[in-house]
Amino acid sequence: MNIRYQVSKPVLCGNEKRYVVDALDSGWISSNGAYLQKFEEAIARTLRVDECLSSSNGTTALHLACLALGLKPGDEVIVPSLTYVASANAVRYCGATPVFADCDPVTWNATAELIEEAWTPRTVGVLAVHLYGMPADIERIARLCRERGAWLLEDCAESLGATVFGRPTGSLWRCIDIQFLR
Repeated sequence: MNIRYQVSKPVLCGNEKRYVVDALDSGWISSNGAYLQKFEEAIARTLRVDECLSSSNGTTALHLACLALGLKPGDEVIVPSLTYVASANAVRYCGATPVFADCDPVTWNATAELIEEAWTPRTVGVLAVHLYGMPADIERIARLCRERGAWLLEDCAESLGATVFGRPTGSLWRCIDIQFLR
């Protein structure tokens, strides 16, 4: 007996079909076009940031962010032990080493205390993940990074729509004024 369960059924109750056909007719179905710009503008509005740059997927976005932060071989970045593999992979793609911080059994996120326990002299940054829609304690993590002169990168791929102190995840470093680039 072959039983199949539908994990998620798409809800297409608006103009989705018309938009797909319009995109196909325009000849722009990847990398550029009006819908990409509309998407970036909508995400920027949602996150309440000035601009947004999309990428092909979350792994690519993390990798590009690590490159922009100057991550290099010999550096270490603290990542949560419970996350999607992309967090550690983005660090490895730069030749750096992910160092895993334990996660809180209630929130399933790494906390500032657990990140501090994982800290080494070669730690240059923290990749905080807001897991399963549950925001990490980004204010305390940011304070730790600021005290130690490290950068902080928020991964909000699984928390789009979640907020902390009324601010969307993915934009929180702005409201706590952390020095993002070293």
